[in-house]
Amino acid sequence: MSKTAGFFDSGIGGLPYLKYMREKAPYYCYKYIADSENFPYGVKSRDAILDIVLDIIGRFIKQENPSIIVIACNTASVIALEKLRNTYDIPFVGVVPAIKPAANISKKRRIGLFATNRTVNDAYTENLISSYANGCEVFRYADPDIVSFIETSFFDSDENTIMNSVRPAVDYFIDKKVDNIILGCTHFLYLDKYFRKMIPSSISIIDSREGVSNQALKVMDSAPETDRENCSDSFFVTSEDDSAENYRFFSDYFNLKYSGKLPK
Repeated sequence: MSKTAGFFDSGIGGLPYLKYMREKAPYYCYKYIADSENFPYGVKSRDAILDIVLDIIGRFIKQENPSIIVIACNTASVIALEKLRNTYDIPFVGVVPAIKPAANISKKRRIGLFATNRTVNDAYTENLISSYANGCEVFRYADPDIVSFIETSFFDSDENTIMNSVRPAVDYFIDKKVDNIILGCTHFLYLDKYFRKMIPSSISIIDSREGVSNQALKVMDSAPETDRENCSDSFFVTSEDDSAENYRFFSDYFNLKYSGKLPK
C-alpha cells in the first residue's frame, strides 16, 4: 500500500513543485500530468480552461487513484480549484499567486506580480489583492511568449538568450520601484536565478513552493493509502506529437518514468 500525490499543470511549470515536495517526502509516489494538448492556458477563456481541467483530472483520477492532487498551475488553480473540490471526492491543493506573503514583507508597499494574462486579470487575483494586500500597489506584468519559451526552448538556450527573454519584465518591475516580485506562474520558477542576477539585491523574489509543499504534506498525512503495492514516479502528457521528445527530456531530467499519453 502507498500514498500517491498527483501534480497537474498545463506543461512543465509544476515540475519544480513536485521536485521540492519529493525532496521533503521521498517515500511517497508521485505522478505528473502535463496538458500538452491544450498548452498554453494563459490566453484561453475561463470556461474553456474549466472544462479542460475538469475533464483531464477526472481521467487521471479514474486511472491512477491518487491520494491527493496538487494543481501546480496558477491559472488552473485560480479558475478551477473550487469546482474540482466540489466535483471530485479527493483532496486538492492549489497554487495561487503569493500575494499574502509578499504584502507581509513589503516595506515600500509596492509589489510586482509576474503571471499569465488569465491570472493577472482574473477576479480571483483581484480578491487576493483586496483581501491580503490592502494598502499595497500591485504592478502586474504578463507575457505569454515567456511561458511558451520556457516550455519549448529554455533548456536549449544559453544564458544571454534567457536573460534577454526576461529583461522586459525585469525592467518593468525595476521602473515601478517594487521591493518584491511574485512569480505568479509556475513556469516562471525556472527563471528565478536569472531574475536574481538582473535585479537589485533589495528586491525579493517570492514563490509558493514551500507553502504548497507544506500544505500538501499535511493533507497527505491524513489521506487514505491507495491500493497499489508498487508505484513508480511517472510523467504523463495529454497528446503526443512533435513535442513528445521535449517532454521525454523533462521526464528524465526530473527522474520520472515517461508514461506517454493519459487515456481518454
